[in-house]
Amino acid sequence: MSAWPMDMLFLEGLEVPCRVGCSDPERATPQSLRVEVRLYCASLREAGIADDLEQTVDYRLAGDMIDAVQGREYLLIERVAEELAQVALKNPLVDHVTISVRKRPPVQGLEWAGVQITRGR
Repeated sequence: MSAWPMDMLFLEGLEVPCRVGCSDPERATPQSLRVEVRLYCASLREAGIADDLEQTVDYRLAGDMIDAVQGREYLLIERVAEELAQVALKNPLVDHVTISVRKRPPVQGLEWAGVQITRGR
């Protein structure tokens, strides 16, 4: 991981539909997972990046993340988080990424269950 300074870009409230769960009934229909993404980049200012979309981390990355897992089936949200982190790390400006994935579990009285991972180059 790079040393300070780092800039952090974020994507909040990303709704990612996919089939995930340990039981067949859980995976029977797609669920809407709630995803938060933190993208850590070497200082964009110090890198000399001007007002140029091609030289930054574009939030269209959210669509790439949805495309990567939509239509697929997973047992664990941990695996979904790993897939999403790999999508983010394809951008050469991203040094490391923190991904949080939450889902509504089939447990009475439990509103959310989730995982948070940090991955880097």
